[in-house]
Amino acid sequence: MKTKTYHISTLGSFAPRGCAGQDGYVIYHDSPRYAKATEDQLATWRESRSKAVRNAALTEIAERSLQVWRNK
Repeated sequence: MKTKTYHISTLGSFAPRGCAGQDGYVIYHDSPRYAKATEDQLATWRESRSKAVRNAALTEIAERSLQVWRNK
């Protein structure tokens, strides 16, 4: 499973809670499937036992919220 990282400060106040390690970085599953996922799929994946999958779903949810805010 390919993973990527980002610093929690990247998403500002939209950052998902509890995803970052002690160093402030979030490790997430690198896959385009999250951007194409429905809200129901993301809700399922955010309960995943895999930390990388869970973080990817939470990150996508946060990015969608940020995009809505930017579009206002």
